[in-house]
Amino acid sequence: MRAELMQERSSRQDLECDKISLERQAKELKARLANSEGSQKSSASLPQLEARIRELEDRLQTEERDRSVLQASNRKLERKVKELSIQIDDEKQQVSDEKDQLSLRVKALKRQVDESEEEIERLETAKKKALREVEELQEASDQQEARIKTLEKDL
Repeated sequence: MRAELMQERSSRQDLECDKISLERQAKELKARLANSEGSQKSSASLPQLEARIRELEDRLQTEERDRSVLQASNRKLERKVKELSIQIDDEKQQVSDEKDQLSLRVKALKRQVDESEEEIERLETAKKKALREVEELQEASDQQEARIKTLEKDL
């Protein structure tokens, strides 16, 4: 897109230079024509000069039309570049916003994982404590049963 824009600008500059050159040639030919009329030179060269002037004027008009077309194309390309730049900026902002949202989501999930790990650790500690208590109660129960059996034998 930028290459086309640069090419359009280069073409426009070339056409501008050609236009200036053709205008200069037209002035020179008009001056020569005026000199020729003033000095009463041969009438055969006058029609040739007039034809050359018409040819140069036609060429100048063609160059001006081409320049107008190139300028319109250039403006169109510049608008397109501007639109694409705006679109890219919008997309960059959207990506940035999504990145921020995902970052917040990741932080929240990490916090949940940490909390879950802490809860698991707490539950495992409570489970171990409960198992110790069960073992202690089982031992106490076994001891009581042994005492009861001993007392029953004694009776």
